[in-house]
Amino acid sequence: MSTKVTMLRAEDSGAKTGVDQTRLRILAAARELYAEKGTRGATTREVADRAGVNEATLFRHFGTKGQLLAAMLEHFSSDTILPQLLEEVRALPTLEEQLFRIGLATVAAIRQREDLIKVTMAEEVSNPDGFTCAWRTPLATRLRLAEFMGQKVDGGMLRGEGDTLARLFLSLFFAYVMARKLWGDSEMSTERATSTIVDLFLNGARVK
Repeated sequence: MSTKVTMLRAEDSGAKTGVDQTRLRILAAARELYAEKGTRGATTREVADRAGVNEATLFRHFGTKGQLLAAMLEHFSSDTILPQLLEEVRALPTLEEQLFRIGLATVAAIRQREDLIKVTMAEEVSNPDGFTCAWRTPLATRLRLAEFMGQKVDGGMLRGEGDTLARLFLSLFFAYVMARKLWGDSEMSTERATSTIVDLFLNGARVK
C-alpha cells in the first residue's frame, strides 16, 4: 500500500471510523492511481488493492467507476482558502503586496490540485458535461476575486471590470503552473515569478 494512503489511514483514524474511513482510503487511492495512470489506465481492481479493500467494497461505496471518479474530484476539489485570505490581505498597505499574497496562494492551490486538473481536462474530451465538479472551486475563487477587484476599481486603484480582471489574474498563474513543462522548467523562484506576474498585471510590459 502506498505511503499516502497509509498516512491518510493514520490521520483519519481518530476522526473517522468504519464506512467513512474506508471511503476516504478508496478516494485517496483513486486520486493517486488516476494521476499515475490516467482514468482509463487505472482499473477499479487496482484502486481497491491500493486502498486495502476488495473490489466489491469499492462498488458498494461508489457504484461505478464513473461515480468513483466524480466522487474523488468532488471530495478533493471542494476547499478554498480565498475568502479568509482576501480578508487578511486587506490589512497590507499596498495593492502590490495584496496581489502578491493572493498570487502565492493561487500558485499553491493550483499545484496542490494539478493532478485533479489534468484528470478533469482529460475527461472533458470524452464527457464535456460530466466532470465539472473540479472546476467549482476555481469558479468560486474567480467570483470572490472579481468582487475584490471590483472594489479596487471602485476605489480608483484599478481600471476595468472586476470579473475580467479576476479572470486575467488567475489565468496568468494557471498558465505559469500548468505550462511550465511546455516552456521548460525555469530557475525562477515562485516568489520572483509571482512578483513578475503582479508587476505585469498592474503595469504592463510597455516602457512608458
